[in-house]
Amino acid sequence: LGATTAFDQVQLAWEQAYALDFVVQISADGSQWTDVKSVDNAAALGDSYTQTETFAAQTARYLRIQCGGRATQWGVSMWTLSAFSSAAPDDDLAVHKTATASSNDGDNDAAPNAVDGNPRTRWSSAYQDDQWIQVDFGGAATFDTIAIAWEQAYARDYVIQVSDDGATWRDVKAVSNAVTPLKLSVNGVPVFCRGGNWGWDELLRRTDDGRLETAVRMHRDMNFTMIRNWLGSSTRDELYRLCDENGILIWNDFWEAGAFNDDIPGYLDLVTDTIRRYRSHPCIAVWCGANEEVPPAHLDAGMRQAVADQHGEIIYISNSAGGIVSGHGPYRWVEPASYFDKNTYDTESFGFHTEIGMPVVSVTESMQNLVGDQPGWPISEVWNYHDWSEKGNQQTGAYKAAIDARLGASTSLDEFCRRAQFVNYESTRAMFEAWNANLWQDANGLLLWMSHPAWHSTVWQTYDYDLDVNGAYYGSRKGCEPVHVQANTSDWTVLVANHTSRAIDRATVTATVYDLAGHRLDRRQQTVSVATSATATAFALPIAAGYPNLHLLRLDLRDRHGALLSSNTYWRYRDPADVQALNSAPRTRLQLTVHKGHQQLTATVTNVGRTVAAMVRIALRDGAGHRVLPAFYSDNYLWLLPGESSEVAVTWPDEIRVAGTPRVGVDAYNADAVTRSA
Repeated sequence: LGATTAFDQVQLAWEQAYALDFVVQISADGSQWTDVKSVDNAAALGDSYTQTETFAAQTARYLRIQCGGRATQWGVSMWTLSAFSSAAPDDDLAVHKTATASSNDGDNDAAPNAVDGNPRTRWSSAYQDDQWIQVDFGGAATFDTIAIAWEQAYARDYVIQVSDDGATWRDVKAVSNAVTPLKLSVNGVPVFCRGGNWGWDELLRRTDDGRLETAVRMHRDMNFTMIRNWLGSSTRDELYRLCDENGILIWNDFWEAGAFNDDIPGYLDLVTDTIRRYRSHPCIAVWCGANEEVPPAHLDAGMRQAVADQHGEIIYISNSAGGIVSGHGPYRWVEPASYFDKNTYDTESFGFHTEIGMPVVSVTESMQNLVGDQPGWPISEVWNYHDWSEKGNQQTGAYKAAIDARLGASTSLDEFCRRAQFVNYESTRAMFEAWNANLWQDANGLLLWMSHPAWHSTVWQTYDYDLDVNGAYYGSRKGCEPVHVQANTSDWTVLVANHTSRAIDRATVTATVYDLAGHRLDRRQQTVSVATSATATAFALPIAAGYPNLHLLRLDLRDRHGALLSSNTYWRYRDPADVQALNSAPRTRLQLTVHKGHQQLTATVTNVGRTVAAMVRIALRDGAGHRVLPAFYSDNYLWLLPGESSEVAVTWPDEIRVAGTPRVGVDAYNADAVTRSA
């Protein structure tokens, strides 16, 4: 302290790795130390929650906790297991008794740790469901209460059992720790939330006029229903106004960017002022205390009270990734079918997830702008400056390997970007379709982790800094259709998801299988009726032995009058390498006609060749051939059968002035580009 100083208090702001105990000491010379106070942090042991269960008094020699499913990917783990009688509530009957278990996660986490009286030791099971721990009291004991201090890896459900001989057990009480996921409704109408995280707001106000309006409109165009204002990054009234106008809900975080300071002057006053400032906007659906952590108790209580007092009809959630909601990805690329498996997720459920994402490489011109004056190919250090991290959460190496496995190693930036769109589209569509398949059973909301692109990035984007869109944009848009026909890519069960307020009566689902020459190989039809905000299963159409290794599955849903409600095309394969058949398939030809209106045009694309046209992309350009951005397309990244046409409407904002005569370019993975002027 530089000199002798009088003080009577010390304050430590611990990082997560804190001391379980410590001694405050003082010294006059820095050599001889005097203890002032000993502090024990055992009571504040991290990742601990004590669960107490009562029941009718039992007299038995043995107590067993028979666990069922695990709540995490690890085993089940408890710091302490205690048993009490209400007649002597301070007498732990289990402490220092004999404890055994079905398994241990290593020698240091054995069953006796749960009853050794030391809150710093624990029992942890093997990483399996259906594990148990039991206590031998040494003789008959009477108790009516058990208390378990769970570590973070707790049991999702368990049964309290007793026995007189340690062989024959009787059930006393079944306990469920399953979390009821967040479900949102607006004026009593359930809303299935799908959307994205808004990471940064263009460094507060340093943005072009109209860019914010365009970005919100793009979320709406993807059929998104929610934007998460991550870390409260945007403090602009325009965001809330635009979400009101576009019918998009806002999950609004309060601000913190790291470990909470326990004593922030004026923090709760600022919270209250913010709620008052924006509560008139009907788009606000959630106020959230902190990103991936629970605020300190007094701040958490203060924020909860502020929301109750100032905006009482809106829910307050302490933690964006705990309790009734979950975060934590996956942020890496996984096989699309994996999204349909609940074990892919940290909670092993399809409950409300606030963050899921993957690496995304955009179109060639945007990626060239990303690297600036550096070479665009091969991948180099400059990509790392834009989140291309093989060792981080996004694990870009697996993403690149998936692209290479499907279509071969790329030799240029343009080739890699074009091939990436197959993975982008297929994966993002599967993310949302997995939630559709579990609609209102477990799944109630899914938000992609997608930074509002204030900088060029290679991860978690559906649209990029240039406001160009890619396969991830249209995969998301397809998977989030209000009325949607889809296939579960893990077992190829075909179902219809209806996210609207109108029931669908006697619609027809048609599934047709084609080879790459457009020949029909199989067809199934089924009539279905779908209630509002519900799903209906039609049939399963797995990959049959006679199908080619790479083929198309086209799903169509038509109402009882024959009008098309939804169409969805899957390229199916037995092994990812089967997609490389597109590299050797005969090339096809595209024909394009364009009709212009005011700030819009219609492009009709026809496949006039003898093989399917894969991932047909339409792009609007000005008279000099430069991209017109932003532009909105009624559909994109299409698969066209031989002889098949698709009409695509193209619009752009009024403030965009197209230099010269607008031109439309169209190309496919296996077809040369064609350009036509309007």
